Amino acid sequence: MPVLGGRLLPAVLLAAMATSAGAQQKACDIDEGSPGQVARASLDLQLAQSAATPDAAAPKLKDAVKLLTDGDMSKNPTGRAFVLGKTLVMWSTQPSMAGGITTRGAVGFTNNPTDPYDLVAGIDSAFTIVEAANPECTTTTAQWRQQKGWVDLVNHAIELSNNGQTDSAIAVAKRSLQMSRNAPYGYMVLAQAAAKNNQPKEAISYYKQAIGAAKDTTYADTRRQLQLSLGNLAAMEAQQATGADKATYVQEARAAFDALAKDPGTKYADAARTGQATLASLSGDTAAIRATYQDQLANPSAFSYSSLMQGAVTAAKANQTEDAIKLFEAARTLNPYHRDVLYNLARLYVLDSAYAKGIPLAQQLIKVDPDNSDNYDLLSIAYAAMQKRYDRQQKQYEAMAKKYGERANTSKSSRIVKAAVDSAARMSPLIKAYEDSSHLAVDSALKYNGAGNALPVKVTFSEFTPDTAKATLGGSVQNQTDAAKSITLKVEFLDKNGNVVASQDVPVGPIAPHASADFTASGTGAGIVAFRYAPVT
Repeated sequence: MPVLGGRLLPAVLLAAMATSAGAQQKACDIDEGSPGQVARASLDLQLAQSAATPDAAAPKLKDAVKLLTDGDMSKNPTGRAFVLGKTLVMWSTQPSMAGGITTRGAVGFTNNPTDPYDLVAGIDSAFTIVEAANPECTTTTAQWRQQKGWVDLVNHAIELSNNGQTDSAIAVAKRSLQMSRNAPYGYMVLAQAAAKNNQPKEAISYYKQAIGAAKDTTYADTRRQLQLSLGNLAAMEAQQATGADKATYVQEARAAFDALAKDPGTKYADAARTGQATLASLSGDTAAIRATYQDQLANPSAFSYSSLMQGAVTAAKANQTEDAIKLFEAARTLNPYHRDVLYNLARLYVLDSAYAKGIPLAQQLIKVDPDNSDNYDLLSIAYAAMQKRYDRQQKQYEAMAKKYGERANTSKSSRIVKAAVDSAARMSPLIKAYEDSSHLAVDSALKYNGAGNALPVKVTFSEFTPDTAKATLGGSVQNQTDAAKSITLKVEFLDKNGNVVASQDVPVGPIAPHASADFTASGTGAGIVAFRYAPVT
C-alpha cells in the first residue's frame, strides 16, 4: 500500500490553495464579504496564512472564529460556513492542534469555551453546509478538505495498518473519511482491515467504495491496485465458498479483473490475465483458461519474460502441458539463467518423459541453484523413470529372444530354425545394452538422490525483484545438520547473457539445527535479470 506524503498527495500550502479556490469562483460563487463579521474574518484568515509563525497566526484564527459566530447568524450562512471551514482547516495545520481534538475556547468560540471540540467534525460540518447549499462548490471544498490535516490522518491510518494495529487504523481511517470522502485511501485501509478480520463482504464493499473514489486520473495506478486487491480477495473467497456466496464472489472477482484488463496500465495486464484464469479454473472452463494466455502463445516475442512466465504457470496449473512448455521455452529465450524458468521447464520435460531435454536443463539449474534438494529430485526422478523404461525395453527384447528360441526348438524346418537362432542372437546385444543403461540410470538416480539428501543447507527464495538499476533477492536458509551453523551466501547477479553485473556476500546465522533463517541481498547495476550462488560448504 502506498504511503501518502509529498510524493503522492502533497499537503498544499494554504496560501496556494486559497488562490486556487479563488480562481474557481465563477463556478462556485460564495459571498465572503458580508455581513461585516464575515468580511473581517476573511481578512483575519488571509493574515493568518501570511503569518511568519504559528504563534503569529493563532490570534488571527481565533478572532476569525469569534467573528463568524457573532452577529445575526441568519445572514449569509453559506459564506459564514465556508470561511469557518477554511479557518478550521488552517487551525488543523497548527502544531498545537496535531491531534485534531482541542477545546472550543482554544480555537475562538466564546460560548462553552472549556468544552471539547473536534476539528475534523467541525471542518466536515462547515463544508457540508456549503456543499448542500451550493453543490457546484464541491470541487472547491474538496481541495480544502484534503489539506495537511487530512493527509496526516491518512498517513497515520496507513502506518497503523502496516504495523498491525488494526483497530486504531480503522478509527483513524474513519476520521480521515469524515474530513474527505473523495479519495480512496481511507476506504483502502478499512478494506484491508476488514480482510484481516475475516470480513470479506465488508472488505469488498470498502474496496468498491475506494475504487469509486479513485476515478480521477490522479489515482489511476491506485485504482488498478484496488481492482487487483478486490479481485484477488473475491477469487480467494470463491474457492472456499459454496452456493450463492460462491456465485457472488465469482461475480465480484470477474468484474474487478475484467475492469483491470480493460485498463491495465503498464504493469497489471498479466495480473488481470492470471485472475481471469483463476476464475476460469474454478469452473473448469479450459477454453476460458487458454484464452487468458492465447496472445502470448500466438506471439511470444511480443511479451516480456514475466508475462510469458505467468501464462506458462497458468497453463501448467490447468494441465495444458504442451502450451505450458511452449511458453516456458519462450520465456527461457529471454532469460536463460533464471532459476524459476529452469526449474519449471525441466520439471515439465521430466513429467512429459522428454528426459533428453529435462536432464541437461536440471543440471544447468543446479549450477545456479546448487543448494536446493528439489533440483536434485528432478534428476533423481528422471533417471528413475528412465531406468523403468530401460527395464521395460530389456524385458521386451528378452521376451522376443525367448519366442525365437521356442521357435528354433520346435520347428522341423532347418531354414526356420536358422532364422530364429539368428534373430535370437540379434536380441542379445540389445538386451545387454538396455541392461547396462538400466544399471547406469539406477546409479545416477541414487547419485542425485544422495547428493540432495547430503546438502548441509536448503536455500529457497521468496523474492526476486529486478528493476532498471537494482535487484533485490530474498529467501531463507534451512540448516539440515544437527549442529548450529553459520554460512556466507555468495550471490552473483546476472544479465541475460549470464555475465556478472554485481555480487554480494551475505552472512546468514548462526542457524539452529534444523531451523531456518531469512536473508536479503541486493545488486546494483543495469540489466540484472537473474542470479546464482556458490554451493554452501
